[in-house]
This record gives sequence, C-alpha cells and structure tokens, in this order.
Amino acid sequence: MKYIKFIAIALTGLMTFSSCGDFGDTNVDPNNPSMPETRFLFTYACRVVPQFTMTGTYDPWNQLYPQYFTERQNVQYSGYAMTDFNLGPFYYERLRNLNTIISLNTDEETANESYVVQLGDRNNQIAACRTLRAFIYMHMTDVVGMLPYTEALKGDDGLFTPKYDTQQFIYEDLDRDLSEAYSQFDESGSLDNTFDILYAGNIARWKKLNASTRMMLAIKLSDVDPAAGKARFAKAYADGGMVSNDDRLEYKYLPETANENPLYNNIIVSGRKDFAPSKTILDQLIAYNDPRLEVYADPNSEGKYEGVPYGIAQAEIVNYPDCATFDPRYYQQNSPMVVISPSHILLIQAEAAVRGWINADAEALYKAGIAASFGQYGLDSQVDAYCAQPEIAFTGSDQQKIEKIAMQRWLGNFMQDGIEAWSDWRRLNVPKLKPGSAATVTHVPYRRHYYPDDYNTNVPNYEAAIAAQGPDNFDTRVWWDVAPNE
Repeated sequence: MKYIKFIAIALTGLMTFSSCGDFGDTNVDPNNPSMPETRFLFTYACRVVPQFTMTGTYDPWNQLYPQYFTERQNVQYSGYAMTDFNLGPFYYERLRNLNTIISLNTDEETANESYVVQLGDRNNQIAACRTLRAFIYMHMTDVVGMLPYTEALKGDDGLFTPKYDTQQFIYEDLDRDLSEAYSQFDESGSLDNTFDILYAGNIARWKKLNASTRMMLAIKLSDVDPAAGKARFAKAYADGGMVSNDDRLEYKYLPETANENPLYNNIIVSGRKDFAPSKTILDQLIAYNDPRLEVYADPNSEGKYEGVPYGIAQAEIVNYPDCATFDPRYYQQNSPMVVISPSHILLIQAEAAVRGWINADAEALYKAGIAASFGQYGLDSQVDAYCAQPEIAFTGSDQQKIEKIAMQRWLGNFMQDGIEAWSDWRRLNVPKLKPGSAATVTHVPYRRHYYPDDYNTNVPNYEAAIAAQGPDNFDTRVWWDVAPNE
C-alpha cells in the first residue's frame, strides 16, 4: 500500500510537467496544471477525514472538548486558551479539489478526458464528491456556525469576499445536495478502488455514508426545527444508513512515515506521551462495568485504570505520575482511525424513534447501537449482560431514554468523531461536562472563533456574520444549539 507516496510523486510530476519543454508560454502557472488528475485530487480530499476525529497531537481539541483526552505532561489546551478554528485549509485544499472534480465531470469538454474518467464513472465521481463535500461542510459549520458557502471558492470568478451564509440555510442546502447525490450514485458503475482510500470504490457504502450524514444533520434540528428534522430524517432513514461495522467511515494509516498515525508519532517516534484517556471517561466506564474500558485504555503499573483529571493546573500533574494510558491499538504506525461508526448512526436512529420521527423499535435500535460498538472490539458476547444493568436498561421516560442513548453515543465515540461528540453535548448536555479545576472559564466552549486569516481580508462580511449570529467567542451558540447546558 504505497500509493500515498505514488500520489505525491505523481502530483509533483503533474505540477512540473506543464512548465517543461520549450518555455514557449511564460504565462502558464506550473502550480495550476491544465490537466489535473481527478484520481489524485480525490485521494487528497479524502485525507481530511481523520481530522474530524483528531486534529493531530499539537492541540487535539476535538478529543479534548468531549473530555476523551486529558493532558498528562504540559497543561496547555484543556483550559480552552486557543479557541479559533482555521477554515482555510478545508476550503483551498479539500473543498476546492472536490469542486474541481465535479466541474471536470460536468463540463462536456473535459468529462471524457483520460485524466478525468480514470477515477470512475461520471455520476459516481460527482456523487461521491458531493457527499464528502457535505460531510466536510457539516463539520465546519458545526464548529463556527455561519461561514462562506454559496459564494465560497469563487476566486477564479473574481469573487474574493464571499458572504457568510446562515447555518440554517447551509443545513437545508446540504440536505438537498446530499439527497440529489444519493440518487446520482450508480451501484452498477465504478469508482477507482485504489484512489478511493475510504471505501475502495464500494458505491453501496458511499450511499450509506450519504444517508448517515443526512441523519446526523437532521437529528440536530430536534430543538430548533423539529418538523424539518423529522421530514429529513425519515427520508434519510428510508434510504438506509450504516448498519454493519463494515460500513464505518475509517481512515487507514500506513506502516510508513509519510502517512502514519499521529498518536504513533507522538508516543513512539517523539516519546512525548502528551495525552492519555481522561479520568472523565474512565470513571464512567468503571461505573457502568463497561468492558470497553479494557480496550480503550491500559491500566497503570498497579493494574488500575486511574485517569488524570481533566483540566487541572500544571503544578498538579506531578500527583499523577502513574496513570492509565491508551491501549496500543490506537498508536501503532498503521492504526486506523474510525470517524463515523454504525454504532453512532444506530443510536441516532434510536433517538429519532423515541421522538416519533421514524416508525421503528427504539429499544432494538439502542441495543443494536451498543452491540455495534462492542462488535468493533470483539466484545459481542458481553452485550446482553451489559444492557441488563439498571443504569443501561432502556427504561424510564422518553427524556431519560434519550439521555441513555446520548450517553452511549458519548461512550462509543471515544477516539472517533470528536466534533459529533461535542455537538451531542451541546444539544443534549450528556454527559454533564464541566471545565477543569484550573480553568478560568465557566463552561466548555459552545463554538470556536473564526480564524483571523479567514476574515482579515473579508471584514465587512465577517462583521455582518457576527452581527447576525452573536459575538465571535465561545459563549455564542450555533443555530441549532438552543438547549441550556448546566
């Protein structure tokens, strides 16, 4: 599996090819090749996916905000000192690639060129790009709220100061775009199984990701627009989301330096060991007699799963010299990184069933979601005993059932999509996360700030956005987050 290196070499060659020869046209931009290979563009766009689980090990905020990680060496980020979010690379590296592929396949003058068709059938290329594009936009808007959308990536047309669209509009348009893309997929057609590094050209699984993304969008409307949420969710549910662990969205790292797991680099290569599973999640797993404890973490030298409390002062770190650590499954050089699992989607469906959005057995979906999470780690035989515990059993009022579902989503999302886990907390306040003892803030952030480079050249539109949405700080809530967090 050396294709990542191959792609890098090929891209370099592609960029330099147009600048070789007799130098007859000095106006040719060597960094904007006239014949971009859609295969390479697509692979590079797919490489964004693990960033929604963990944004590297410098500041893995999307594992820190849900308190899956804690800092065990230098306390820098669990106090929320850095809360801006750089949207730039998502636009000019990933979304631009996807838009280029769509454009090349839509333009009749280029659609049949060899550098386009080699990625796969036209409709499948477009549908996969639209699906991944919506998945990226969902995360971007869930982090900051309003952002450039309808006028984004139009610099080639001379539009350098795009307006910020409301999250409400973005959500509506993403659902529309995804629904159209779902119908566009052709399971009898092809998508290159080497350059599609997410699903190896399996169109049925791309369709399940598409429907699952629509469910993730729709469920967040439970408080702000339940009528629209119900209608959109029901359609996505009928189309069919992830049900098997074979369907999960997973990024496969390679046993080579060019594309290795970031925790491997931090723990093994650098020997830093900056992070560990937090006391917050370890204690909850212990309280529930949850067998995932032993696959999420390794005990300390005394065989105990003692975690470092989240967000303590630097001076207190010396009190925890011997803490539980990550299970080695997470930090091998080629350890894959799961982003969205069927457990997450089944448990979202369970919530929708409790709310009456779909005609389905909520308890069956709840147990199926837990079973899917356990199945990821070979714990299938322990599902029934676990679910029989009073704290886990699907009993109580509808609100209590939704809280149990949300707790299982939080437990199951460890080392998975941390932005989704943070969104769950913002919407449902489960679990009841609090800043650490050394924090100078009163709550976990509700959003992240815009990045200065993203708005310094577009100040009027930025100012219009914060006038409509609220101050550019972590106290302002995104559109769908209307429930109070206590």
